[in-house]
Amino acid sequence: MGDVSRAIDDFITTDIQLSKPDIEMSAKSRKWFLDRIESVVAQRQNEPTLYAPKKFLNFGSYFKGTKVKVVDEYDVLVIIDSNKGQFSMGNTVIGKGLGSADPNNKYTARFMKTDGSGISPAKILNWLQGVAQEVTDAFEGEAPEREGQAVTATIKSKNIAIDLVPAGIFQRMVDNTCFYNIPKGDQAGNWIVTSPEFDMQLLSNVASDRPNLKNVIRILKYIRDSYNMKVGSFALETAVVLFTWKCKWYHDLYTALRDVLQYIASMFREGVILDPYDTKTNLISGIESLAWYADRIDKIVEQLDSLTLEDDQTLVADKVWAIFSNQV
Repeated sequence: MGDVSRAIDDFITTDIQLSKPDIEMSAKSRKWFLDRIESVVAQRQNEPTLYAPKKFLNFGSYFKGTKVKVVDEYDVLVIIDSNKGQFSMGNTVIGKGLGSADPNNKYTARFMKTDGSGISPAKILNWLQGVAQEVTDAFEGEAPEREGQAVTATIKSKNIAIDLVPAGIFQRMVDNTCFYNIPKGDQAGNWIVTSPEFDMQLLSNVASDRPNLKNVIRILKYIRDSYNMKVGSFALETAVVLFTWKCKWYHDLYTALRDVLQYIASMFREGVILDPYDTKTNLISGIESLAWYADRIDKIVEQLDSLTLEDDQTLVADKVWAIFSNQV
């Protein structure tokens, strides 16, 4: 009988395992780059400043332990002092700005929307792009690019790319907890709320007594990429967390992955994965081909199940790779 769990474990080790030397080198490069961003912002006059107690916040798959393979790109919030500001949803003020800048140049006309209704995400992104440009110019890096919510800065000599996301920092009125607003990346110039520290802690908590949970997420992302499924990483991670709240987690790697795959297929068919921080937001809204994704996942489960009948373990391992890599 084929040992599918062993074959999946081999796949993790050989195909999506992060290299410790790569991790250490990338961490040094990241710090090197962010130190220079901090220096450029500090030297500029009459512009936004960074939030002194916490200038940057690392987030995303690498810092959650769910990144697949190469460590060559990071997601970093660039936290902007928001003293004297407030954040509203509709007509309700939900948070007051944190910081010490006085006067606070973030709230000057230069960075406001043309209709005066608030700070412009586009103008803040342009400002951050200019800061990153100053750093990359000094070290012969590529010109930073704006894409959606972030500015991507690349320095090839350091083999590093960082998605810099500008973030205001606020304290909730109802419970005094901290949150951030970041560009939504839409044409309307909206901001969205995020709490990455809570997100990372939540994932860490559910993974603490569930072996291989983060590896299951990494396999899901690998499958997502192999089959060109246009579903965001946060949606997949949220689906796995929701699974842990509703279903039993088995220590056997194959069983855990199989159950999660079936659960996600059902969510794709329903067309709903709610954002845990904003239950009015459906993380897979508007994504085409969700039904096809669900059918494809069902087929993957069927193919994995068939491997339990194989006697040749080497063949089982090869087929696991082929299934995950869309090479069957």
